[in-house]
Amino acid sequence: MAAGAAGEARRNRGFPQAGRPWDSLKAEMLSAREGDKPWCHERSFTAAYFAGEDVLRCADEAYDAYRAENGLFAASAYPSLAARQRELIAGVLDLLHAPEGAGGSATAGGTESILMAMKAARDWAQAHRPVAGPPEVVVPQTAHAAFDKGAAWLGMRVVRMERSEDWRADVAGMAAAVSENTVMIAGSAPPYPYGETDPIDEIAQIAREHDLWMHSDGCIGGMILPFMKALGDAIPPFDFAVTGVTSMSVDMHKFGYANKGISLCLLRDAGLDRYHRTSCDGWPAGLYSTPTITGTRSGGGVASAWAVMTHLGEEGFLRIHAAQKRIRDRLVDGIGAIEGLVVLGRPHALHVSFYADGFDIYAVEEGMAARGWRSVRMRAPEAILLWLNMKHAQSIEAYLADLAEVAAAVRAGGLTAAGRGASDYAT
Repeated sequence: MAAGAAGEARRNRGFPQAGRPWDSLKAEMLSAREGDKPWCHERSFTAAYFAGEDVLRCADEAYDAYRAENGLFAASAYPSLAARQRELIAGVLDLLHAPEGAGGSATAGGTESILMAMKAARDWAQAHRPVAGPPEVVVPQTAHAAFDKGAAWLGMRVVRMERSEDWRADVAGMAAAVSENTVMIAGSAPPYPYGETDPIDEIAQIAREHDLWMHSDGCIGGMILPFMKALGDAIPPFDFAVTGVTSMSVDMHKFGYANKGISLCLLRDAGLDRYHRTSCDGWPAGLYSTPTITGTRSGGGVASAWAVMTHLGEEGFLRIHAAQKRIRDRLVDGIGAIEGLVVLGRPHALHVSFYADGFDIYAVEEGMAARGWRSVRMRAPEAILLWLNMKHAQSIEAYLADLAEVAAAVRAGGLTAAGRGASDYAT
């Protein structure tokens, strides 16, 4: 193919031939977004983490201050960013009752935090207690899909339970699933599908008995549960106060209210870092050593998380979570008062799932959508999942009133569902 023809073929695939002024591009982008759903709205119960305009401004401006700095070079070029990361990790370790000598790393999100914990468990077992077959990870039915992604990348095998016991992990099933190839066991605090925290202390007991790496996935609850406990909720043990918990994942861009994406992979013993770190000193550029999958990354996430943590402090998080706890408790009580609707388990964090006893919950979801309410469909069981934030203080009573009317219409046979599919999480 001639050079000109090859160039023409490339242009036909979409790479722009000539540049365009930013002003017109910006106008085009903003116009295109008019058809998108708002990321946060009082009538939307999809996952959005909003704690107030002041918190959002703090998160945004801190991110902007460090957006161009490369976190890969924090230690060598940006000491202020490195200091913010150390303070962020130390603060969350303190919140989660980590012992002296604990450590951790900042990652780009919960999936990366879980993957790094899995890599650490695999490599720790290889050095500490090698297994003959593919290293296995025993997880509850509701464990995040990131465990399956990690297993696919790391040559591991996920042993996922087939059921939940009263919306929590099937601990007896997990104990029976431990084999000679098991290197890791995990629980969620709480899991995404149901809001009730797994019995982390019981799962950790299995880890102690079999010398396993124990991971408590606090991506959702790590920045909620300590404050809910302080506010009087009966929160089961879930963090480093539980003997046997080796690592935790905590998403700061969820209920730490930082800009995306920033999560923490925390370790009971900072020395375990060597098992999830990857180092290379055999190329001409010098030592390359990272405790994460990503290399180059914006410093904005760390700065944003540190700023929100420091701006709010314990008092601020308690104030915000007290307000959101009132929203959650009103929602749970209101759903329970509607004939035929049942809340799954005891929601410990800020998401609530509920199903219908004897009628079609998907018809309820579609009826609510027709009234302008957005939520998430679950499939096992068929249920509606609601994520709560501060926006919902102004809409919770209207939601419950509409829900009562729509549920009554479905029970009476006046509404049926057009589709049976659950919500998808795909890009």
